[in-house]
Amino acid sequence: MGTGAAFDERGAMTSTDLSTGSASTEVLDLYDALPPPAAPAPTRQDDPVTSLMNGVARNGAVLVGTFAVYVAAFVVCTTLFSAGLGLAVVVVGLFVLVAALVVAGWAARMSRALLAAAGHELPATHYPASAAGFGGRLRRLSHVQSWRDLLHVLVNFPLSTITFSIGVSWAAGGLGGVTYWFWSRFLPEDDQGLPDLLGYPGRFADLTFNTVVGVLLLVSTPAVLRGLVQLHVAVARALVVDEAGALRQQVDELTVSRSAAGGAEVHTLRRLERDLHDGPQQRLVRLGMDISAAQRRLDDDPVKARALLDEALQQSQDALAEIRTLSRGIAPPILAEQGLRAAVTALAARGSVPTSVDVADVRLSEAARNAAYFVVAEALTNVEKHSGASRAAVEVAAVGGLAVIVVSDDGTGGAALAKGHGLAGLADRLAGVDGTLTVSSPAGGPTQLTATLPQSHP
Repeated sequence: MGTGAAFDERGAMTSTDLSTGSASTEVLDLYDALPPPAAPAPTRQDDPVTSLMNGVARNGAVLVGTFAVYVAAFVVCTTLFSAGLGLAVVVVGLFVLVAALVVAGWAARMSRALLAAAGHELPATHYPASAAGFGGRLRRLSHVQSWRDLLHVLVNFPLSTITFSIGVSWAAGGLGGVTYWFWSRFLPEDDQGLPDLLGYPGRFADLTFNTVVGVLLLVSTPAVLRGLVQLHVAVARALVVDEAGALRQQVDELTVSRSAAGGAEVHTLRRLERDLHDGPQQRLVRLGMDISAAQRRLDDDPVKARALLDEALQQSQDALAEIRTLSRGIAPPILAEQGLRAAVTALAARGSVPTSVDVADVRLSEAARNAAYFVVAEALTNVEKHSGASRAAVEVAAVGGLAVIVVSDDGTGGAALAKGHGLAGLADRLAGVDGTLTVSSPAGGPTQLTATLPQSHP
């Protein structure tokens, strides 16, 4: 028995069982009547004060975190670098220098992560791949970006010390000023405050001056912290970000992905051509021969003619079944007309393994939507043919800017992305739309296939 998705009177999708066997016209009629997806509820916006406080917290965390990271990185890197230079005449010194560059790279990644958490995304940094073995480790010494990371440590140590000190002093001065009325009573009277030096003696003048200064410092704290973080962003862009290398890497990845997609399409077309030739075409030839033989025997041997016609009918049914099987590699009309949810639910309804379906609204281009459909189709076909599973589940969710597709079953496991298998072809198809495919299928099960696809912009 298959399991599919139904909709309540509010348009919400729930998992429910569908009838066994092949998809019936009633099931297709059900999806023809599906209501359009409801418009997403408006997201809740934070009020200005909350947004301001969140910004202060994020920027303050960046300054504190950057200071802590680069104090530690500076101490470790300078120690390792000095030791490595002193031991450069022997091989061990080179590995000490590599260790210094590794620590510098870690600090650069931490800096990028801290800035990203505060909303300052930086372009990807390109690091050439290192080969295995000692020689591969030493190749890091020839990477320009690794030395730029080390320079970033040397620059960022004094910079982070200064920005941390300014940020803490500014915020502390503001808080101290607005609370001066409370803690000043515990200070001894010395008449040495700035108001006294300006000729405004007395507690009232002292209290007013410190409160006004505290308010000004406190009000300007968000802008000051933001400016200090922007300084770190500028330095990181100059030293940590290798935009030219990142562009080269992106071009290489796109070239590989498009080549993989083209190869997958060629492989699919060749397989379809071969399967049509070996299957339905041969049956149709046999069908024509049986009908011709039945025509010749219709008058003199009706019984034999009837048997030939019965055999021809069976050949036509077998050919139709094979064509339906082969058409699984072609996107069905329901996918273009009613979307991924209806198409996936129809797939689950046709299956022999009970399958629950939970498909969220995701924004996919036509090519990505087709790839997502074929991922589910191939995965469910594998579940029926190879897994021995009693139940399966299909989930499609929107996670950030990605559409995540998970197909799981409780079968015997053992699935793998081996070359020449259907799953490897799916990985190539996904690579053509900047998607990825991972498979977790230990011996004994369960199996979980996860595909990620970038969502298109609204």
